[in-house]
Amino acid sequence: MRCSLYADDAAIFAYPANTELDHLLKILNFFRECSFFGECSGLKINISKMEIFPIRMDNTVVSQLLQNFPGKICSFPGRHLGHPLHVWKLRRVEVQPLIDKIGARLPGWKGRFLSSAGRETLVKTVLSSQPIYHMTAFPEQKWLIRKIDRLRRSFLWRGETPDKVYGGHSIINWPTTCRPKAKGGLGVLDLERFARALRLRWLWYQWKHRDRAWNKLDLPVDDREKALFAASTVVTVGDGKLARFWTSSWVGGRTPKAIAPTLFKKSKRTNLTMQKALEDNHWISHVIPLGTAQEIREYVTLWEEVSQIQLIENTEDSIRWRWTVDGEYTAKSAYCIQFQGTFSKLKLQPIWKAKAEPKCRFFAWTLLHKKNPNGKQFD
Repeated sequence: MRCSLYADDAAIFAYPANTELDHLLKILNFFRECSFFGECSGLKINISKMEIFPIRMDNTVVSQLLQNFPGKICSFPGRHLGHPLHVWKLRRVEVQPLIDKIGARLPGWKGRFLSSAGRETLVKTVLSSQPIYHMTAFPEQKWLIRKIDRLRRSFLWRGETPDKVYGGHSIINWPTTCRPKAKGGLGVLDLERFARALRLRWLWYQWKHRDRAWNKLDLPVDDREKALFAASTVVTVGDGKLARFWTSSWVGGRTPKAIAPTLFKKSKRTNLTMQKALEDNHWISHVIPLGTAQEIREYVTLWEEVSQIQLIENTEDSIRWRWTVDGEYTAKSAYCIQFQGTFSKLKLQPIWKAKAEPKCRFFAWTLLHKKNPNGKQFD
């Protein structure tokens, strides 16, 4: 029986059979009535709050199986730990409550009566933090980020809801505003980059916490995030059971996919582990025959790298994060590295270090960008 436990919430996956459901009910009743933990803490299973979500089952079968089983029969999408869950991809209407929740904050704050620095604080601490939980667990949804950015932008610059604000009210464009302060921005979170940095945690845990139940499932990451993860890690090959031949960065911190892109596209299996790939040079059979000069060059380069690898029995493959001293992943480092190559000609650090009122520092930041509070540019 598989289950997911977090704090006082539990999701239990049961096979739709009378025998299994009867045993499950006995277990639940036992912990409800005779649990030593319940006697000590006062926390007991509340059968009346139980929700049952049949997955791809006929209604007549469900009613027959659950005649004596307590709980409310529900349909997807459901909610668990605050997330909308579905057996299919979430629709926009199912994510809309998150946008409504963020937008409901704005009228009560009366942003027009707050200083610019006060609105900045609320945007950073509240409006930017509310969607993070959702974006950590679900794949990138650009339309959702655009909606939330519209709410944040309108409140920051005008203290109003988006229906009363248009693009011309923004004194400084939003991409610049979302840069770190060292890069000329205001330090407002770039939600797209930050969500990407958070989702890299799934790939990191796939290495570090292999006993977790979701490890073998498809992770909520796309090809761009996998490429960022590969560029941010260095893999040291041991027995070759964990490292992937094509996508792990074991070639001096680079991946064979980047070194030999033509061969990667041609390969019949791109998910080989190092152990399987190096066994009798099994990887070669997936890329031959070589038909072009480019393929031959890539093959020779990759062969030279592979020939230097010796698998070590009883030694696990290891991974190191490039952007921290201790080699461990942090969301902050994954976020900041995405601004690599971004720079500003303005020297703004003295502003943020000045012993002045926050609203004065905010005003000076806009002035150095050659903007005044009315949004007009000057020389």
